[in-house]
Amino acid sequence: MADMEELREMLIWLKPDAVHTAFTRQTRLAEDLRLTACDGLGLVAMIEARYGRTLGWEQELATLGDLLDYLAAQGIGAEAPDI
Repeated sequence: MADMEELREMLIWLKPDAVHTAFTRQTRLAEDLRLTACDGLGLVAMIEARYGRTLGWEQELATLGDLLDYLAAQGIGAEAPDI
């Protein structure tokens, strides 16, 4: 089940400079983490590989909370405290 810790590990792998970032549900993917479109594709690939599913990604996701909510709606999410 996806949780904030798993996403944090994926994001740190993508953006090693984010290791000192305080990740919360309000953390903005583009503005706070500076994810590029290429980084976003990498994150999608990691999520889909981790859970063995191809997802639609139909909606725009602006924050980590949006991403967690989307994953939960797809049946692969779990809420975790902010880290």
